[in-house]
This record gives sequence, structure tokens and C-alpha cells, in this order.
Amino acid sequence: MISRLPRPGGRFAGQVESMAQGVAQRVIDLLVESLDVNALIARIDVNAVVERVNLNEALDRVNLNEALDRVNLNEALDRVNLNEALDRVDLNEALDQVDLNEALDQVDMDKLMDRVDINKILDRIDIDALVKNTDLGALLASSSSTIATEVVDLGRSRAVSMDDTLARWVSRLRRNHTGPAGPPESLNGQEKP
Repeated sequence: MISRLPRPGGRFAGQVESMAQGVAQRVIDLLVESLDVNALIARIDVNAVVERVNLNEALDRVNLNEALDRVNLNEALDRVNLNEALDRVDLNEALDQVDLNEALDQVDMDKLMDRVDINKILDRIDIDALVKNTDLGALLASSSSTIATEVVDLGRSRAVSMDDTLARWVSRLRRNHTGPAGPPESLNGQEKP
């Protein structure tokens, strides 16, 4: 009779194991279906769970370098649609939050100007186009008339000065120191009777 009993690894054991797995799966399905997840979550005291978690200890276990080595930034950036992201940005709203005076106060103007290459800027200026677009005729006429006016004024001033000097010399030569310097009265058309 011993030969009629099934061996533990025989065909009968496989059937029992398969049947046990089927029953266990059915029990789990029934349990999950009858479970009210919202009621279960409502009974969980999240604050108590969080208080039991030691974040420092958890973070000490994390090797950030190893985690970052696993991240493929190129692949992540390839998934980002920059145009779509920029379309969501309201630049006016962002610029309204910027205090330009505060930003400019932080700029070192001397350091900035040290970096400016004036010769390079001047090399980029098209002098011919600048002269072509400038009304040189009007500019020259204006500056010429200003110069001519100044020359005439200077000439008049010198002539008056020379006239005064000459009148003083004539007065000395005539030994007439009492009268004011100036042209003789007979030249003015007013002779004394």
C-alpha cells in the first residue's frame, strides 16, 4: 500500500499547489473588492506616520552622486518642449516683479566698462553711410556763418580798440589832454562858432 500514496513531488502535489494558488488569488481579489480605500485612508494618521520617519536617516542612505549618475539629462531635456513651456510664461508679469534700480545698483560699471572694447565698436560704425545721411552742407553753412559772425565781431572789437588807441595818441601829440579821446568835433560836422 505504500506504493499507492503519491510522492510529495508527484503529479498530485502540483495540482494541490495550483489549486491553493487559485484559492489564494480569489480570496485576495474578494478582499480588495470589499476594501473601502477612502475609509482606510481616513483612519490613517498621516502626521503620526511622518513623525515616525527619520528623514535625516533616510537621506543619509541615499547616494546622490549615484542617483545623479543614473539620470540621463539629455534624454530628459529631449522630452521637454521649450516652445510650449515658454508659451506659458507671461514675460510682462515676470518683468513687473523685477526691480531694475536694484539690479543696476549691483552692477559694477567700472568693471563693465573695462570689458567694452571701444575700438571694436568704432570699427563697426560705417562712416561713409553716416556722412551720406548727414546734411553736411547745412552743417558747414551753420558752422561757417557762426565762425564768420565771430570773426566780424572780433574785427569790430579790434577796430574800436585801435580807434581809441589812435585817438589817445593824437590827443597826446596835440598836447590836449583835457578832452576825451575820440574823433575831432570838426569831423562830426559840428564846428564851433
